[in-house]
Amino acid sequence: MGKILKIREVGDPILSNKCKKIDIENINKEILQEIEDLKETLNFTEGFGIAAPQVGIDKRIVIIQVNKEKCVYKNCEEVPTTVMLNPTWKKLSEERETEYEGCLSVPNIRGKVERYTNIEVTYYNEKGKKIVKQVSGFTARDIQHECDHLDGIVFLEKVNEHNGFATNENIKRYNLRQK
Repeated sequence: MGKILKIREVGDPILSNKCKKIDIENINKEILQEIEDLKETLNFTEGFGIAAPQVGIDKRIVIIQVNKEKCVYKNCEEVPTTVMLNPTWKKLSEERETEYEGCLSVPNIRGKVERYTNIEVTYYNEKGKKIVKQVSGFTARDIQHECDHLDGIVFLEKVNEHNGFATNENIKRYNLRQK
């Protein structure tokens, strides 16, 4: 069982670092414990994904899980808890969509971010097995967002519109999210 770790917020230097790759041939107890801690921390939040640097771990680890019932984004699919070690992705088409995004490391602020709608993600699971999947919609957005964290990028840097920010409260109040 993992422990709940403190979420690092924007301004913490670790959020602007490029994380170190995991040695897939040496997935040890320390890495497995960090994975359990990340899962426990994500379960404690309202988020759909978490990247290791968000809890102060300088490793290329992402956990995603989406409960479709709680997801307000369009094109949401149920995603069971998925551990991604050294994830990379590539676009499958030029099709993109702009949506408000939030982040556990940026409480209360949302921003309009353009993301590819169809991607192929490659990663290793906690057993060291290589996985290649095609994903679309919100799952593609979620993975791109979390992978950005591994490269020291927070979504705030990707907001292009001068009026592309809103509070979570105003998104609900003014029904800014499209379904």
